[in-house]
This record gives sequence, C-alpha cells and structure tokens, in this order.
Amino acid sequence: MKLLTPEESMYTCVRCGACRGVCPTLNITGREADGPRGRVLMARSVLEGEIPVNQEIKEQLDRCLLCSACVDACPMDVQVPDIIMMAKEQIAAATEMNSFHERSVKIDTSQNDIKRTAKPVRSVKDFFFDKVLGDQKNLNKVGNLLWMYQKSGLQKVTRAVGIMKFFPEQMQQMERIMPEILPPSKRKHHPEYTPRANDNKETRGRVAFFQGCIMDVMFRDTNDNSIKLLSKAGFDVVTPQAQVCCGALHHHSGKSDKAIELAKANIAAFENANVDYIITNAGGCGAALVEYEEFFRDDPAWLERAKKFSEKIRDISEIVVEKGELPELAGRGERVTYQPSCHLQYVMKVKDAPAKLVKKVPNAEYVDLPEKKYCCGSAGIYNMLQPELANEILDKKMEKVKETNSAVLITANPGCYLQMKLGVYREGMESVIETKHVVDYLVESIERAEAKSPN
Repeated sequence: MKLLTPEESMYTCVRCGACRGVCPTLNITGREADGPRGRVLMARSVLEGEIPVNQEIKEQLDRCLLCSACVDACPMDVQVPDIIMMAKEQIAAATEMNSFHERSVKIDTSQNDIKRTAKPVRSVKDFFFDKVLGDQKNLNKVGNLLWMYQKSGLQKVTRAVGIMKFFPEQMQQMERIMPEILPPSKRKHHPEYTPRANDNKETRGRVAFFQGCIMDVMFRDTNDNSIKLLSKAGFDVVTPQAQVCCGALHHHSGKSDKAIELAKANIAAFENANVDYIITNAGGCGAALVEYEEFFRDDPAWLERAKKFSEKIRDISEIVVEKGELPELAGRGERVTYQPSCHLQYVMKVKDAPAKLVKKVPNAEYVDLPEKKYCCGSAGIYNMLQPELANEILDKKMEKVKETNSAVLITANPGCYLQMKLGVYREGMESVIETKHVVDYLVESIERAEAKSPN
C-alpha cells in the first residue's frame, strides 16, 4: 500500500533529480518539461489553478509514458503517474463538456491554444473504451473481423494494392506485425477449472487466472499456454467466466468512472473463486489490478473487498519461481535476452522472476539487456498516440538489443511484445531475432523436452 496519497505526494517533491536518470522521455529530449519534476510541477499547477490549462500543457502531460520508473527511483515516494492522471482526468472532464471554456477551471483561450476535440473523434474513442474494451463480446467480434481480414485473403490484397499507405505510418507498421488471430472456434471460454498436470504430487496451490481483454483475443495462444504452464508447474487453475477488462487503459486515459466500474465487476467475479492467488500474464494488467485498492480508498463499501483482491495478485513468472515446480526444459542452443515490462518491474515490483525462469532453460544462453530499466515506448497505447517519441525511444532500445546478439527477445507484456516486434521489423531483423512472451518460450521449452523424453 502506498505511504502517501497522490494529493499528498504532490507536495513532497524536493527536486533532487533522482528521477532524471530513469525517465525515458527525458533521456531522449533532455527537456525538463519531459521529465518527472517538470510534469509534477505542471500537473500540480493545473490542479491548483495556478496556471491556465492550454493545449501545450495537455500535450506535455500526454507525453508521459506513465511507466513509474521515476516512482521506483524517488526517495520521497512522489506518485508521479497518479498525479499526472489526476490532471488528465480534469482535462478529460473539460473535454466531456465539449469545449474547455465551459469548465469552471481557469482556462487561457487568448491565443487559441485550446482546440476543441472533434466530436466524431471523441465518439470513436468513447466507443472503443466503453463498448469494445468494456465488453468482451464486442471485443471478440473485433477479433473475428481481424481473423477474417487475415484468413480471407483481404490482408494480402490490402498489402499488394498498397491500401495501407493511406493510413498513418504507425498504423501501417502495427498492421505488419499484428499477431495471427485464432479462429472463433479456438477462442471459446477457457475451462473454468484446470487441474495440475503432475497430479501424483501435492498441489502447489489453487490459483485463478486473469485472462484480460485484448490478451484473450489477440494473444489467445499465450493465455492458453499460461494455463498450461501453471498446470504443469503444479497449480490447480480456476478461470472465472465473469471477469472483464482490468481498466488500465481507461484509468490512464482519464476515464476513472469506467475503470472503477470494471474493477467492481472483477472483484465480484473473483471473490467466490476460493483461490490463494490471482495470476496475470500481462504486466500492464497486473499493475492495474494491484492498484484496485487505490481506486476505492474513498469508498468504504468497496475498500476492504478491493484490498483482499489486490493482495492476491501475482505475475505468472513470480508465482512459478516462488511456489511452482517446472518440469524438464530444453533449449535449442539459442541466445536469449529479456526486455522487462515497466509496470511489472516498477509497480508490481517483479524485477527478476522472468529472467530467472529463462535462465533455467538448458542449452540456451541468457544475455542481460543493457539499460533494461528504460521503457520500450509501448506504454499501453502510447505508441499509437505519441508515435514520434515512442519510435525514438524504441530505436534507442533496439541499439541495446543489437548489442546482445540475441536470437530470441523475451517480453512479459503484450504491449511490450508488439513494440519490440515492431522494433525488430523497423530494423529489418525479422529473420534474425524472434520476439516471444516468456510464457510461450517456457511452454515451448517444456514441449521440446517432452518430445525428447523416451517416455
């Protein structure tokens, strides 16, 4: 539990500079406004009404990755992302009113800095957050459309004709590295209960699996492998059917009401599962889930329920390292490195578990990634909203990846996976480096060992 609330920590920054060495955007631009200290000052000034809200302030706060590396480095417990999100919520509330000048906060319109967000754009964004991410059935429909796009031949035609050139460059690149979507028949509900595979041994615990929303559509193989890995590591796995999106993207976008609605649904869905832990395989989701308690700190009716929920959250790598028992593994002589998820290492405080698991694979050489403390530039949908800066961060990250001479690049979060895969594509190294989620890498290693076993 945090020692200070965001409101309290907003006043504890002593501008010591401990955060400067870990901020990815400051590392790129060198501008104080692109660092934690500058953003805290801007957010605080906006929240207190000391400075007018204008387009420059909005855009500057939007440039923050919310990676929490600065919080991890801060000796004063300044909750930089939470402070920024409070300011963004105020800005989002103003946008909801159709124009900033209708808000009661002090706003500077003298230089036309505030640009009214086009209603169609807001409508599409609201639909995505409220009707797609907030509804697994609708998200599955999107998954079905993506599957049809890939399998019907439309994707090949689109690329051959060059239709994608009419879309923004970042969207073109993301389309090129989009994972293969499984058909609807293979994206049905997970079994509500999956027993441990080594049933001749004592169980390592009863856990619930958090499947996520985008994870279960675009990365269904990884979710299936997560349940398989937990089972093979000795856990009995429950997958509640009523679970929904974690709400992380809503929270980061200033849609706190929707995030709280989703949090309540998840808390209720997992309460009757009777499990020791709730397991996630996505650093971004896990970071949101462990902070549910913070969502309800002013709501006594839900606070205790949220606290019990958050206390059970564990990343899959963490639980396997601490309590699991992996079966035999087998590598193929590959050289491997690992790019950490920021939310996994800085919010969930899981810094070494994925690497420890990868190091267990025999006949595989693990190489530490230089400057792995820096974000890859994914940060939820940051790479879509801030493509120029995200790509600069990614290009710098890829310089370090090249230094490892690795054939396999491991991640522990879907956003990181796509971003690093994009980096490999941008560098023209798709035939040299393979990007994998740590779960998929481990399950493949297990299956390789099983295939070699005489039994």
